[in-house]
Parts: sequence; structure tokens; C-alpha cells
Amino acid sequence: MTLTELEKREDESLSRSPVTREPTRPTVRPLVDVFENDEEILLVADLPGVPAGNLKVRLEDGELTLEGRWHDTEDRKTLATEYVPVDYRRTFVVPDGIDPESVKARAKDGVVTIHLPKAEAFRPREIPVHAG
Repeated sequence: MTLTELEKREDESLSRSPVTREPTRPTVRPLVDVFENDEEILLVADLPGVPAGNLKVRLEDGELTLEGRWHDTEDRKTLATEYVPVDYRRTFVVPDGIDPESVKARAKDGVVTIHLPKAEAFRPREIPVHAG
């Protein structure tokens, strides 16, 4: 499984699902690493500045959508900034064989890890060979 096979075209997903954008707040695609083993597909996404409360992971109609909103701490006076607050959005096509009820996501320190377990029927298994 490659990232190209998983990734959905952003222009398609944005046109089907409206997103509210502030004129001064761009929406960007987070960087994502994709790993696969016999048990699952694992996505690791970088969303710096996004606390877990500002994160949405949605699995619907065979698509996994990851959305996050950068959080500006309002209890500090900003003296200077070189970073523009952004919203993150990225959509992936989930391949057949993923168990949707077992999908889990975890966010820590701006890194989101999404586990997409494979259904038992789609996991490789070794077939015993009998003599005779």
C-alpha cells in the first residue's frame, strides 16, 4: 500500500465537503507517514499546535478525513510572530479489508497516530501442509 494509493485528491474532498475558512487562516495538508504490516495500516500525521480537542478524525463512506485547528493561546500577549495560524485537512481512501469498528486515533505533542486494523479475513495466514 502506498501513500498515492491511499490519498484522496484534496480538491475533490474539499468540493464535496464544505469547510469554513477565515480569510487570514489558510488550510494546509499535514505531512503524513503511512506504514503497513500484517495486522494494520498506520498513519502518523504532524499537526503542530493542534491540541486533541481541536482535532477531528472521521471515517465515512470509505474515506478517512483528518482535520485540525491550530490553537492560539489567548492568555499571552503576542509581541512578535513568524507563524500564521492554520487549519489542517487531509483525506485518504480506506482500502477494503479495514475493520472500521476497530479504528483508533491518538494525539500527543502535535503528532496524530491512526491505527487502521485489518479485518481477520484480510490478514495473511499460513496454511499447514499435510503429507500424504
